[in-house]
Amino acid sequence: MSEQIQKERENELRRLQLVELDILKEFLRICDKYHLRYYALGGTLLGAVRHKGFIPWDDDVDIGMPRPDFCRFEQVIEKELPDYFHYLSYKNTADYHHYVPRMTDSRVKVIDESASVDSEKDAWIDIFPMDGMPGNKYRRKIHCFRLLVARARVNYSLFSTNVDLKRQNRPLLERVMITAGKILPVEKIFRTSRELKRLDRLMQKYDYDDSPYLVNFMGIHKLKEMFHKKHYGKGADYIFEDIKLRGPHDYDFVLRQMYGEYWNPPEKSEMNHHNTRIRE
Repeated sequence: MSEQIQKERENELRRLQLVELDILKEFLRICDKYHLRYYALGGTLLGAVRHKGFIPWDDDVDIGMPRPDFCRFEQVIEKELPDYFHYLSYKNTADYHHYVPRMTDSRVKVIDESASVDSEKDAWIDIFPMDGMPGNKYRRKIHCFRLLVARARVNYSLFSTNVDLKRQNRPLLERVMITAGKILPVEKIFRTSRELKRLDRLMQKYDYDDSPYLVNFMGIHKLKEMFHKKHYGKGADYIFEDIKLRGPHDYDFVLRQMYGEYWNPPEKSEMNHHNTRIRE
């Protein structure tokens, strides 16, 4: 790749990051107004800690909300957003079939190249509901297994549009399941609306505030995003670009569980790109 092309891609990525930052600021405004809890998750938390902003090669924002705050957020969001911002959820948008809802900016279109079929979408940030997990380790293991099965059923029902076939370094089981999805008519076997409702009921089985553990199960790291609540505590503020973001109090424990030795950036070949770009 020539130096000029590389520079153009970096500039394009930065433009997308700044659009997502604007959406994030609107999200934070609503949270502040209604005193809603939230946490920076995954790569967004890692970016705040390691880079004080976006990871240079990352092109998304991941935010989590404890389920009670998430439900309150869904009650007020529609009346709060300006005309060009939208809230997409499988519950309120007929052609949106992801479990994790999004805040979008309709002024900016992006091309999503992550699935088997490219698609044009509004620029977005993801908002993950965070749920409780039981203290008893045997109940926790059983619940984890049921969650994994329910998530797999949803992904099979949306195989051609929801599964990132370009993602590298997947575990063996995931690679086997993806191979099966390519061979079998899984989208005809599993009906999306039914599977989403099944998953939603299961995820809310344990009350967030009454549970000793929490999980962002729909995150890319799945059960690696399950923690005892002591590691989140009341949260702490971290610099992210030109704003402050709330994140887990014990960020070091959280990031080490998810990424291992997270402080040193990975090799270029191991960097996880999400395959989205602004449409010109």
